Amino acid sequence: MDANIAEPYLKMRELLDASPSGCPEAPEIYEILQILFSEEEAALVSNLAYMAKPAEAIAEKAGISPEEAAEMLESLADRGLVLASDRGGVRGYSMLPLMPGIFEFPFMNGERNELQDRLAALWKDYSPVLGRGLGSPGMRIIRAIPVQEEVVSVPGVLTYSMLYDLIDNAKATAIAHCACRESERECDAPREACMIFDDKADFLVERGFARYLTADEMKEKLREFDRAGLVHQVNNAQDKLTLICNCCPCCCHLLRAVKEWGNPNVIAGSGFRPVVDEDVCVGCGICADERCPMGAITVVEGTSSVDEAMCIGCGLCVTGCPNEALHLVVREDAAAPPATSRDVGLVLLQEKGKLQRFIEINS
Repeated sequence: MDANIAEPYLKMRELLDASPSGCPEAPEIYEILQILFSEEEAALVSNLAYMAKPAEAIAEKAGISPEEAAEMLESLADRGLVLASDRGGVRGYSMLPLMPGIFEFPFMNGERNELQDRLAALWKDYSPVLGRGLGSPGMRIIRAIPVQEEVVSVPGVLTYSMLYDLIDNAKATAIAHCACRESERECDAPREACMIFDDKADFLVERGFARYLTADEMKEKLREFDRAGLVHQVNNAQDKLTLICNCCPCCCHLLRAVKEWGNPNVIAGSGFRPVVDEDVCVGCGICADERCPMGAITVVEGTSSVDEAMCIGCGLCVTGCPNEALHLVVREDAAAPPATSRDVGLVLLQEKGKLQRFIEINS
């Protein structure tokens, strides 16, 4: 690596790499960090933890005044580069992981300028490097999920598959622009399509990166995105939503990690599989050619055929079939998602050998 890279950027990349999503070393990531952070800001951020701490504590660790630290941290929060949160009347600041976080937030307000153009070009080169390391053999980072209309009547469906019910249970619901589509710009799919919940929804709305929607508006948006052929993906946990990504296979870094960059550890299947009614299927090919994001469907002798090993159970083939020749059933080998997002992070850190370092950062 370039010996001329300033120490704060080296330390910051190491801090980012200690998170469950990681930050592998490559020339592009240092260029990205240098664009987003001044050297002074990088030095301060290198003293953050992934748990929120007040500006005074961060300032003491960084060796600067609390006033200087607070001003810099607020500026970084306004740019979507650190997370600010309030607990008991005290504002705290915490490190954002590279993904989801530092990559996505600067693109989420939908603006496009010279800064975004420079970043987009660098992310295009760096995303395969990052994408090949996401997840682990024992833990996927995100989970496909169908719209609730397609699973509500399926026997054996559990609460974590009821997407609309999960939305109803959220404390705050917001929508922002999809960073993958804003940076890649490979299709005409809706760009305001990234759904965020609870604390991060409040943060992103407060800082101008997102806007609130009601729960009913979110559900209608999901139906709109489903008609557009976007894959619905949620955080891989049972307890609550933190995000719903509505993804296209040409731009989404997670779908592309599986399909293009050879990483099978990113996406957990929904727990459903599509079944073809051969008496109804006319072999039109819409499911195979227009709806399936994984290339898991082919038309054989005039009838659609599903490769279950490739299928993630997103349900787009079902909702897109004009003849209602497909429906979803529960997979016999379906595994329940982890109980919480914390469980996901712990497994990832353990399997990647980062748990002790992560504990030290947050102590």
